[in-house]
This record gives sequence, structure tokens and C-alpha cells, in this order.
Amino acid sequence: MFSNIRSFLISFVTVCIIFGTAAAIISYGRGYRFNFGDRELNATGLVVAQSDPSGAQIIVDDKITTATQATLTLAPGWYNVTIAKEGFQPWKKRVKVQGEVVTKIDALLLPVNPSLTALTVSGVVSPILSPDGSKLAYVVPDQPQATISGTLSPTRPGIWVLDLVDKPLGLNRDARQIAQSNGTDFSKAALHWSPDSKQILATPPTQTGLSAPLGYLLDTDKLNPNLTLINIKTVQTDWQTLKDQRTKEQLVTIPPAFTDVASTSATIIALSPDETKILYEATASATLPQIITPPIIGTDPTEETRTIKPNNLYVYDIKEDRNYLVLNAAQFPVAPIPTPVRKGTLPTPTPVVDVSTILRWLPTSRHLVYVVKDKVQIMDYDGANVRTAYAGPFWDSFAVPWASGGKLVILTNLNSSASEVNNLYVVNLK
Repeated sequence: MFSNIRSFLISFVTVCIIFGTAAAIISYGRGYRFNFGDRELNATGLVVAQSDPSGAQIIVDDKITTATQATLTLAPGWYNVTIAKEGFQPWKKRVKVQGEVVTKIDALLLPVNPSLTALTVSGVVSPILSPDGSKLAYVVPDQPQATISGTLSPTRPGIWVLDLVDKPLGLNRDARQIAQSNGTDFSKAALHWSPDSKQILATPPTQTGLSAPLGYLLDTDKLNPNLTLINIKTVQTDWQTLKDQRTKEQLVTIPPAFTDVASTSATIIALSPDETKILYEATASATLPQIITPPIIGTDPTEETRTIKPNNLYVYDIKEDRNYLVLNAAQFPVAPIPTPVRKGTLPTPTPVVDVSTILRWLPTSRHLVYVVKDKVQIMDYDGANVRTAYAGPFWDSFAVPWASGGKLVILTNLNSSASEVNNLYVVNLK
């Protein structure tokens, strides 16, 4: 009988050890730590910190902890977190840590002194980015343009398309010509992309005496040898139908409660590339309802605002049901307020530029490119960490992201004393 009791006790103790060990491992994984000073088991939070590029220092409340691509265990509370790497601008944020909750940090670090690489040398006008962000169309002027020194730069005039993709050995610099001038001057033509980024419509600037506007419809994957003018109204109607269909498909992913507010009080500018966030401009005052209840824990700690005001720009995070003010009306160009002819309040000033040209998504879906005069800035999607990626002159505020997100393309002239033409340059962000 004693042997039976002994066997039972051994089995019981073994089971208790197994369950106790498992419970300890689970508790540790959930963030619980034993405080030997207070002799208590306290809940902690986990902070998963990543950066691009990797290997940056993680500084918590002015104390260096470890390098990125790591997980930190911290007691619940608010912390000032800095991600820093030599040669790069620091990333900073006030982060909330909650017990048993994983908080994620994904820091994009921008170089202090970005390098520039020329993409073209023969002169470029009218560059335009495709709707899917993968191609760039531009015009090489019809005539060679004289430099200040009096020499001529040879050109192959016409319309060109450059794929904004990286090749294994570096930048893809092999732009393809899709239309030759052959007497047709495209230097002042307007270029328009099809919604599927497969065609371009080139329209001459003036068409007097014509019953219908005409243009050239071009395929973007080959040279179009025969240029024939066509009625552009039919093309525009077909493209609008295709655009409306694509918009309808995208709206399926948006919560109806947000769509109801947006339909009366906002204009959607663009969905993020992964379609999890919405960049929009408020057109009237409104309050966004709480769509996900109870609210998700462990979300972006940046303070949100659910009351929107006209002319402000916001980003709504569909997955986390959080809404962030990105830019207020005072931060981008507005039209002058007209003098009222009678007593009353002045009308609200309206933007004089297309908002989609000064604020657009990086392919990361977590960052926005903000273009202002002589400066290109990049910010987190919640409006935090606004940093300058490039400062200097560039033509008509043209700055678009490379498809990989690691570069920007600008149109500028870096040596106006030697040449009068603008060219495309890449600003390297890594």
C-alpha cells in the first residue's frame, strides 16, 4: 500500500510541476514578471521595436536599451521612445505600454544627407505618375535645348515611360519611348493615365475650330508607330466607367458607418496601397461614430480625433478604427479670402492646389509624402514624425515615391549655370 501512495505522490508532483512550468511559461510570454523587491507578480507589456534600416538604438526615457529588431519588456505606463542611428534623422514617439499587451514600433529612418542620382539628362517636361504608382510618363522636348554655354544636348523627342522598379543590380534606367514626335510637338501636350495604368492619352494644348477634342491614345508597353488623332470624349467616358468600378470595389472594404459620414462630410483622396487606411479631406464638420466596440487595445498611441473640421486632412485606420489629423487647413496653400459685398462671415478659404499632388502615400502604407515649396517631407500615417527627406529647388513641387518606397523622384536642375533644362533625379532614402 505504501508503494501505491508513493507512486501516486510522484505522479501528482510530476503533473503539478508540468502544469506549473507551463503556467510560468505562459505568464512570462504574456508579460508577467516577478518583482523580487515587492515580492509580487506584476503584469508588464511587450514592445516590439523594428526600424528600417535595422540596427538602430532604442532609447527609452533617455536611456539606451538595445538595438531594433528586438522585444522590450516594460512596466505599464507612458514612455518617450527614440530610435536613432548614426547618419539618420531620429524617430521619436510617446508610447503607451499596457500589461499583457504587445505594442509595435515600426520606425522609418531618413538619412541626414540623402544622395541624388540622375535618371535623365536630355531634359524632361510634364512628368506624371501612373495611378498604381509603378510607372512614370514624361515628355522629352521636341527640339534640343541650348545650354547656357551655347552647346546643344541631343534628344530623342517624344513621350517616354519609366518603370519605377528596382533591378537586381540597381536602378532600372531603361526608359522606353512610346511615341516619337515626327513633327508632333508633345512638349505642351497634357498626359493622362488610364485607371489601369496601361494607356496614356496625350492631348494637344489648343484645338481651335474642331467640333470635338482630339488626342492620341498610346499603349505604354511598346512604341506606338502610327499616331492617329481620336475623339477623346469616348475614351474619357470609358475610363470614368472603369474608375467608378474600381472605386466601388475599394469601398467594399470600408465600414458603412464611415462611408455614411464620408458621403456627406468628406472627400476621399486615396486609400493606402494595402487598402487598410484612408486619406481624406473633410468638407463639413462631423463626428465619426465608434465603429469597433469595445475599442481595440494595443493600437497606435498617437492621440486621435473623431471630430472632423472642413478643409483639414485626416487618415482613418480601418483595422484599428482610429482617426488622425494629418494636416490642418493652415498647413497647405489656400486661395485668398474675397472681400465680402455685405455684412456677414467670410467664406472658408479653399485649397488652390490639388491635395493629391502634395500629399500621397508611400508604398509602405504607413507613411505619407508631403510636398511643400522647396521641401519634401515624410511623416507617419498618424501625422507624427514629420521629417525632411529633401530640401532644395524642384520643379512645380513634383516629387513622387519610387515603387519600393526607398526612393523619391523629383524634377529639378542642379546646375542652372550650365544647363537650362530640368531632369529627373532620384533621392535615395536609405
